[in-house]
Amino acid sequence: MTMSDSEIRAPAGLTTEGLLPRRYIARVIDSIIIVLLITAVARLAGVGLPKNVGGSANSLFGLFLFSILWIGYGAALESSPWQATLGKRFMRLRVYDAQGGRLTPLQAAARNLTKDGPFLVFGFVPGGNLLSTVLLGAHLFVLHHSPVYQAIHDRIAHTWVAAPEDITQLRLT
Repeated sequence: MTMSDSEIRAPAGLTTEGLLPRRYIARVIDSIIIVLLITAVARLAGVGLPKNVGGSANSLFGLFLFSILWIGYGAALESSPWQATLGKRFMRLRVYDAQGGRLTPLQAAARNLTKDGPFLVFGFVPGGNLLSTVLLGAHLFVLHHSPVYQAIHDRIAHTWVAAPEDITQLRLT
C-alpha cells in the first residue's frame, strides 16, 4: 500500500511548497557529512573503503560498515526528536509520518534503505551505473510530479518532508 499525495495534510504552520531546492541542498550537506564520517570510522577501524565486492574480507567488511553508517545516519536522525538529518535541520526541513508525527526507527530505516540501499548495491554490480541512473531518473520524475514533492522512498515508507511556511522560498541574498 502506498500513500497518495491526497492523504497528506500539512498541519497549520507547515508546508510542502517550494522545498525542492532545500531538499537538494540538504542532500549535498548530508552526503558530505556521511562521507567524512565513513572515512573517519574506516580509518579508525583499519579497513579500506569498499571498491568492489570481489575484494578481500577487509573490503567486504568496509562495504558492510559503509552501508550501515550511510543508512543508519538518516534512520537515527530522522526518527530522533529533530526529525531531520543534519542537512535537513540546517535547511529547516523535517520528515513526518502519514499522520504528521515523528517517524519510528523502523519507518526511518525503511525510508533510508529504500532511498539509498539500491544505489549502494548498484555500485557493486555490472551495469550498476546505468541502473543507478535509471533509478535516479525515476526518483526525480516522481518527486517533481508529486503535488507534495513525495519521492519514491517517501511513498514506500509513508513519509513526507515539510518546513515552516515562512521559509518556503530559498533566499540567496
